[in-house]
Order: sequence, then structure tokens, then C-alpha cells
Amino acid sequence: MRSLLHFFRNTESDTEESNTIDSEDEVELAQNQSNLTEEDFSTVQALFLHFVPPELAKAILDAAQYWPCISAKNVQYTGVLAEVANGNNAAAYYLVTPVIPTKHPHLKVEMVKFNIASCDQGWGGDANNCGTYNGSYTWFEAGIRRGVSDVSVPPIMLVNRVDDFDADAFNGGSAKEIVNSLERDRRWKLQYNMQVSSTVREHEVIWTKHDIIDDAAEASARARGAGTGRGFVSTLAPGDRIVIVGRAQYPGWKNNIHAARIEVFYS
Repeated sequence: MRSLLHFFRNTESDTEESNTIDSEDEVELAQNQSNLTEEDFSTVQALFLHFVPPELAKAILDAAQYWPCISAKNVQYTGVLAEVANGNNAAAYYLVTPVIPTKHPHLKVEMVKFNIASCDQGWGGDANNCGTYNGSYTWFEAGIRRGVSDVSVPPIMLVNRVDDFDADAFNGGSAKEIVNSLERDRRWKLQYNMQVSSTVREHEVIWTKHDIIDDAAEASARARGAGTGRGFVSTLAPGDRIVIVGRAQYPGWKNNIHAARIEVFYS
């Protein structure tokens, strides 16, 4: 049985981080936070219930962020080049998770953690924005796929028209993407690449169900090129899948995606 202390995290740390990756030939993402199974969780929960009431046991496990997790990872390089798509506005599914478990009717997603290793083309752009995320036209979006479909989704699917994701990427299956009703964009902005830099960086973005977003949180996320994820986790339901979509817009811009991972924690 894994140690509970192993899964304690510093709750005062930033929820979006960026690490420079030295080697562009072989990219390794930061170590998984957890591969905790439902069996692991149930074992520890049962031990707690010998000593404390259920409400306190849940509070302790939640404080430790000791939750079961499903995950998906893709380490296949792909380049999303804006000019190959209609209107110089390219989009590609890069990663799709397994379904969020459906056997528990009251299941709630607590947190979603994204790790992405990527960079843009390394030239062009606005010299005034070099070294920042301002004026970057390569980025990632997070989407929610809902509905039953027997069609297997390829790990990478380039879609020539941004509005044709459901029909093209899922080949007419009944699964559809949930539209983000809180923002003007269809999906949730996840992370921008640093503008005009060929250095591969790993960005980590963590979204939770407690997404109280104030001006300070907005400014902090914007400075790191990350999205706040407002409403994302609370929208997730059993049976959903989470997708990472790589984007590039305007001639010359290219999103070089080296690796990505999604971890979904639930209770």
C-alpha cells in the first residue's frame, strides 16, 4: 500500500509552472503525481473508518488530495502548422483520456492536471514580446468530449476547419464536444507557448473544482500564458473524456508538440 504522505502536496505553490527541457530529441515529462487506483483509495479509506467518522475521513483524504486517478499520455512529436489549414488556422487533437468512470453515480472530479512539452517555430513575431507569452499564436485548448461512440479516436488528428471537429475527428460518432458557456471560445484556453522560442518547455497547469477566479488569479495565469479553467472541472461528468487540442494561427506559426499528459483525480 502506498504511503499517504507521498501524496501530500504544497497547497500554497503555484498551479501553473514552466520548466525548460534541455534535450529536444527525447522529451520526458515530469513524474506523475499519482497512479492511485480505486482499490488503493478504498483500502486507506477503510483504515480511516476504524478510527474516525466518515465525514472526518473524507476531509482528511481530501486535504491530502488522496484521490483515485485516471491518466493518458502521448509522447509522439507532431507539428501543427497554421498554413496547412483553411484560413491559416490549424487545430489538432493531440491527446484524449479514457472515460471518467461511470460506476459511481455520485462521482465528482476534484482536479485535472495537464503537463505539456512544446515550443513554437522560434522565429518571426514581435520582438517586443520575446520571452513572454504575449503575441503568441501557438497554444493549447482543453475540451470535454461527451456521449457514446464506438469509434476509436486516433492519438493525433489534424482538422482543416476549426468548426468541423465533431464531424471530422470523431468520424460521425455520437460523441460531441461540450461548448464552454463561460467564455467566447468554444473550448477552454489551456496554455500558450512562449513567443518566438525554439526551446522546448514543459508547462504544468492544474485546475480544480474550486475555481474562484479573481483579478489577481487572472493576472497570474495570464503572465504564465495559462488559462484559468473557469467552470471546466465542475462541467465534467462520469462518461466524459478530456481532450487536448493543439492550435496554430497565421502564416509561419507552428506548434511543435513533443509530449503531453492529463491526470484526472476524482472522488
